[in-house]
Amino acid sequence: MNNAAVICVADRLKRLPRRHRIAHLRALIELQPEGCGRREELSELLREEIADASIE
Repeated sequence: MNNAAVICVADRLKRLPRRHRIAHLRALIELQPEGCGRREELSELLREEIADASIE
């Protein structure tokens, strides 16, 4: 994750409960065009959130 905008989004989402972070990430991903680098980075964040949720 090297896009400053994605890092900023991740920092803002940390304040939300996990289920809301996951929902927001899914919505943001849908707004991005296919093959977009930002979409890939947001997808990576979503995978991390889902993996962390399954550990808890």
